[in-house]
Amino acid sequence: MRQTILTTPRLTLTTWEDGDLAQFHALHADPATMRYFASGPYDEVRSAERLTDFQREQAEWGWTKWRVQDSGGRTVGRGGFGLYDGTHRELGYLLLPELWGQGLATELAQALVAWHGAHPDSRLSRNLLGFAHADNRASRRVLEKVGFTPTHEGDWQGQPHAFYVRSAD
Repeated sequence: MRQTILTTPRLTLTTWEDGDLAQFHALHADPATMRYFASGPYDEVRSAERLTDFQREQAEWGWTKWRVQDSGGRTVGRGGFGLYDGTHRELGYLLLPELWGQGLATELAQALVAWHGAHPDSRLSRNLLGFAHADNRASRRVLEKVGFTPTHEGDWQGQPHAFYVRSAD
C-alpha cells in the first residue's frame, strides 16, 4: 500500500509500488531527464532492478529515493536519499524536464533537508551530502539555495562532479 512520505505546496513524495514500473521506466528512459546521470537512460531491465533497489532500501532503512508526484497524481520524478560511503545520507532528486525552471527542485530539496533533520539515522552522520555533475549548474544552485556548501570537485562514476555538504543544524 502506497504511503505518503511528505508533501510540499506542489509535490507529494510517496513510496514506490510494483505497479509503478511503467512510469518509473518512462522517467528513467528519457535522455533529457537522464542527461547528467553517469548511467545514461535506463533500459527496462535496469529500471526494474533500480525500482526493486528503492523498495528494498525503504524496507531496510526506512528511507530511499521516493516517488515524486504532482497534484494530479502523475509520477514526475524521484527524490530522497542514497547511502554514501556507508556513513552519510546523500540527497538526490530528479524531475521531468518539463518541470525544470519552476522552483520545484528547490521546493523538493528544502522538504527533504527538513525530513532528514526530523528523521535521523543513528547509524549515520547527521551531516547531509549532495553532489551534481560539474556541468549541471541548475542542480548545483539548488544545493546551494538549501544550505549546502561546496567541498570539492572530483570523479563520480567516471564523470566530473561537484560535491557538497550540509552540516547538521
